[in-house]
Order: sequence, then structure tokens, then C-alpha cells
Amino acid sequence: MAPSVLIIGGGMAGLSAGCFARMNGFETEILEMHTIPGGLCTAWNRKGYTFDLCIHWLCGSKPGTALYQVYDKLGLMEGRRFHHPDSWATVRDGHGNEITLYTDPERLYDELIRISPDDKPFISRLCKDIQKLSRMETSVDMTILDIIRYIPYFSLMKRYKPTVHDVLSEVKSPVLRDLLTAGFGWEGQSMFFPLMGLAMQGAKNAGYPIGGSLPCAEAIEKRYRDLGGTIRYKSKVTAIITEKNRAKGVRLADGTERYADYVISCADGHTTIFDWLKGAYCDDTIRGYYQNLKPFPPIVFISFGLNTDLSHIPKDLTILFDNPVEIAGVKQDTISYRNHVHDPTLYPPGKGVITTWITADYSYWDRLPYQSETYRIEKDNVGREVFALLCQQYPDLSERCEIMDVATPMTFVRYTGNWKGSYEGWQVTPDSFFLDLPQILPGLSGFSMAGQWIVTGGGIPGAVLSGRKAVKQMCSDLGKKFVY
Repeated sequence: MAPSVLIIGGGMAGLSAGCFARMNGFETEILEMHTIPGGLCTAWNRKGYTFDLCIHWLCGSKPGTALYQVYDKLGLMEGRRFHHPDSWATVRDGHGNEITLYTDPERLYDELIRISPDDKPFISRLCKDIQKLSRMETSVDMTILDIIRYIPYFSLMKRYKPTVHDVLSEVKSPVLRDLLTAGFGWEGQSMFFPLMGLAMQGAKNAGYPIGGSLPCAEAIEKRYRDLGGTIRYKSKVTAIITEKNRAKGVRLADGTERYADYVISCADGHTTIFDWLKGAYCDDTIRGYYQNLKPFPPIVFISFGLNTDLSHIPKDLTILFDNPVEIAGVKQDTISYRNHVHDPTLYPPGKGVITTWITADYSYWDRLPYQSETYRIEKDNVGREVFALLCQQYPDLSERCEIMDVATPMTFVRYTGNWKGSYEGWQVTPDSFFLDLPQILPGLSGFSMAGQWIVTGGGIPGAVLSGRKAVKQMCSDLGKKFVY
């Protein structure tokens, strides 16, 4: 009889684990609390518009790369078309200064020199380093050969391991420094993380999949079902059942229990370790991670369906404020707007979609009774404030909004169970640079973890590869040869 495995969570990690488990002869069942696959890799429809939460770019989208081959095994690449943007972002301040962070290093060089010729040494080195990084390929299994291939990039990893703020402190021009800081994200994250993303986009190895996030998840779900796997929706796990320090199954919210030879949790890491397992299989190292590592912050995700053509607005626009704007209790130094003009499948002809997100205070939203009138009013106020800031840049949009949708940190908790509403696990900071958390918990057999709380940086590659790795570990435990 084939060994059986229960997989908690039908997000990208769970779907990956399910596919690879089926390919390797396991009987599988995925338990998903929502009604659709994908977890955070999702989108929703409102009055003819699709509001996409997840994929801005998919690392490993270039045919022939190792990551592409993994995606292909999962059914993700069949018929998939990609858009390759020519820029990472456009950043604009309140004094008329603007830069576009082109994915082509030569164009980027010209753009940055235009702002600050005095920073030529820094700009020249930065653009040369981006060109070098564009040749770096994400490994799948990190073999000795992979490590050898990484040797030429070790000096770049060391150079850009510090925070965005620290790396850019070398820039002489305060205008350029502020624009670059806003363009490359949170000051607390390692500069290497956004720089690698920009470089991969330039190499056409991080394209945007036309159709967005949910079709990608649905493609892998189809592959999983075609392999004979079972997925059960509306199946919320409330506990992991153990016996003699071995995972034996799970208990669901309706009180039923399901059993298997193995359990893989692809759900929220904090919930898995400290709620479902009551912290019984946790050492000081793991506790330290959850106490000290920096997760991606909770966000309010706001979407606008607009009855007008948006081709005059940059694809990704970050507005840098002279004075922080306080929204829902959090001071915002910047707001980034994403124009989905590159994907006409998301909106009716002649119209468009803009989405944005602002950093949120989890406690601010947690104190509001969920779905109460007070909660709904606050959501509406936030959406209107953020739209008004966009209209300051583009007054022609002021009367064009047909539909507005606001998702708060509590929305993330409701549909994915993510700890404190975080949207993507752990940030890549100097303290967590290339850190992988343990998938096996101390003292517990027959169990492993996968997903965005196992790898830093979040994203689909880490989720997919961690699901694959969990199955590979099960095969090793059984003395089975891992396939694919």
C-alpha cells in the first residue's frame, strides 16, 4: 500500500508538495480552508474587473533555467505567456524630480547620471553589478556544482547584503539617494533582494504571467488533480494530531479527524508551531526566529477599477512625499501604485486597473470588530484617501473610479491565516540573508513544513521549492528515489 500524506494548505507550496508527492507514489490529500487554490497567490473579480494580489514578476520564467523546469513539471508553464517590463519602477518626489529604474543596465546608467553626474563612480559600479547579477540563476537543490557556480557572485552578495539605506548612504546626491531608497523598498531589507529582482527582469527571467496570479494557481491545481490527487476545500485545520512524537493526522474545525502516514504543513508557520502543535516541538533557535526575524509587514491592499485608458501612467509608480502622510494610524513616506495596463485580461476594453498597498498597523485593524459598520467605514476612508493622493498626480482620474475594493490585514487572516496579517513571510535583511528555516521540527517525526515561513524573501519560487523539498525528505526517510 502506498504511503499517505496530508498536506495542510492549498497555496503554491501545498500544491507543489501535492504534485511532487503524487509523482513519487504517495497517496495525497490537500486540506484548504478557502474555496479556491493559491493561498496568497490569488485575485478576485469585482464588476468586470480582476484585482490581482500577488504576482508582479515570476522569477525563473526563462525557458531552460532550472526553476523553469520545476514550474513546467507542475503544469505552470503550459500555454503561459509572459510580459517583460522595461522598468522596475518610476519614482517621483514632490519637487518634480523623477527617475525610472530601467531593467536594462545601460539605460539605467543614463537615467541615474541624468540626476547626479557627481555620483558616476557609484552609478557605474551599481549598473555593472546588475549586469553581472543578471547571469546568476536560482538553484533548485543547491548542489556542490551550484555552490561553485555561485562563487563569482559571492563578492556581490557581500557588497549588497547591507540594508538599502546603508548601501545608498554612499550616494552623494540627496535627491538621487531618496529616489533610489523609495524605489528599492523598505530601508530595513537587504539591498541584494530588490537588486536581484531587477537584474532577473533585465535578463527576461522574471516576467509577468499574462492573466495574473489565480490562473497560475489553478494550473498547478489541475496538474495535481490530473496526477490523481485529492483536494478538500472549506477544510480548516485546528490541530495536528501526534502520537509518541510522530505526526499522525489533523483535526478540522468541524471536529472530524483525518489520518495519514505523513503530514506536511504548508500553512502559516506561527500557527503550525505554536497553536496546532502547542509549541511542543520547538527549540530556542526556532523561537528566536519568530521573536527576532523581521516579517513582511501587514498591508492594506487597495484596488481601483477605472473607466478610462491608463496608458499614460507608469506601470509601477512610487510617490515620495515631502512629509509623511498618516493613513489608518501609520505614517506613509511613500505609496506605490501598480498600473495593470500590461495585462488587458484584467479589465474591460477601454478601462483599467490600478492597485496599491500601504503598510498597516495590525493592532489598529484588529481592534475594529470585523465586518462591523465601523470597520467598513474605515476601509472606505482609507481607500478614498489613497485614491485622492493618486488624483493629485493625475486629476483626470478623479471622476473615473467605477469600483474600489479594500483588503485589510484582517482579510489576509480570514482567507490565509497568516500571522498578524503578514502578506509574504520573512523579509530578506542582513540578519536573515539566505537563511532557510528548518522544515523538520525537533523531536517530531512524520512531519515537515513548507511555504513562505521556511524561506526568506517570500515569493512563489521559495514556496514551490520548499514543497518539493518536503517530498524529497519523505522519500529519503523511506529510502525511495526522489523523482523530479
